[in-house]
Amino acid sequence: MDFQHYFLWSNTALIIFYLFYLLLLKRETFFVLNRIYLLAALLLSVVVPFFELSPFFKIPKIELITSSLSIQNMSQFTATQKLDFDWLSFVYWGGVLVSSLFLLFKLIGVKRSMGWSNVGEAFSFWRTKKIDKNLPEFALVDKHESIHVKQLHTIDILFVEVISIFFWFNPFVYRYKRSLKVIHEYLADEYAVNFTGSKKQYAMILFMQNFKAGPVLSNSFYHASILEARIKMLQREKSSRYNLWKYALCIPLLAIIMLFSSFKSTDFKATHVDQPATFPGGFERFSEYILKTTRKVATKNGKVKVSFIVEPDGEVTNERIEIGLDEAINNEALRVIKSSPKWKPALQNGRKVRSAYDININFSAVNQ
Repeated sequence: MDFQHYFLWSNTALIIFYLFYLLLLKRETFFVLNRIYLLAALLLSVVVPFFELSPFFKIPKIELITSSLSIQNMSQFTATQKLDFDWLSFVYWGGVLVSSLFLLFKLIGVKRSMGWSNVGEAFSFWRTKKIDKNLPEFALVDKHESIHVKQLHTIDILFVEVISIFFWFNPFVYRYKRSLKVIHEYLADEYAVNFTGSKKQYAMILFMQNFKAGPVLSNSFYHASILEARIKMLQREKSSRYNLWKYALCIPLLAIIMLFSSFKSTDFKATHVDQPATFPGGFERFSEYILKTTRKVATKNGKVKVSFIVEPDGEVTNERIEIGLDEAINNEALRVIKSSPKWKPALQNGRKVRSAYDININFSAVNQ
């Protein structure tokens, strides 16, 4: 699985699933279904790029040429084993590290808060409720927090927190986090309002309370930032069962995302061309180019298979490792293909067209 391909489609899926939620599901009062949808959307966004549907479909492609080139005499390459520094990976994994530390600090903060007795606090985490017994409407608050505990809302929060560690750069993952917390409050409010017997009375209680907010990872009775949304939802009429059809649309949406994410640049059926794409000077010059350009990085013997597309303007694009050896050799093979000069494009009926290539490069390690 290509790293860039995976992150492209996992992040695309995160965005599409959430936009679907905003447009069709957010205003519905099917709170349990909305909770399931958001959690499933997060999980599917992580795993969907691993699905391969392309073998079941045939997409026409202009040309598929397999050429095997050997690079045996590694001693003629520069002896420097310097590799290009990957700033993108450095920034990404740095963000993962920082996000992990933030989550650790949040968990430490929750643990400390559970051991303190602060006046005016009302929150729950996992199976523990922390409620000041002197709070007004103590019984009502206790019922509210009991639902958070009973329905294991903490698992949702921790799940989205872990996802956000690896997708820290995607602003939509934080929207998932907020939306799940709002749904948790809707679910708890829906239960607690039965205890008061009046939506208006319960809404007034919410409006009049001014409790301390609990730790970030907890379910807190008082959320100033979402108080207005909770009160509005209490006044909303129950959604009609006929609106359940909206959730059925998730199936074709998922199928479309899976279909597009499973296709890669080389998932095509070969068709005839009048003249294949060629490297300037032919494949002998291409072999010389690879010998001259490749750096000394091989520590083992083996073959690397690289696929790529030659565009109608001769540019080489969509480089991809099909069969690799190790990270250093794979990166070097990709670098060489990416830095290739423009090719002479393939021709079909006198028109320049795209064409695909598979190149097998045999690497041999040098005995030091």
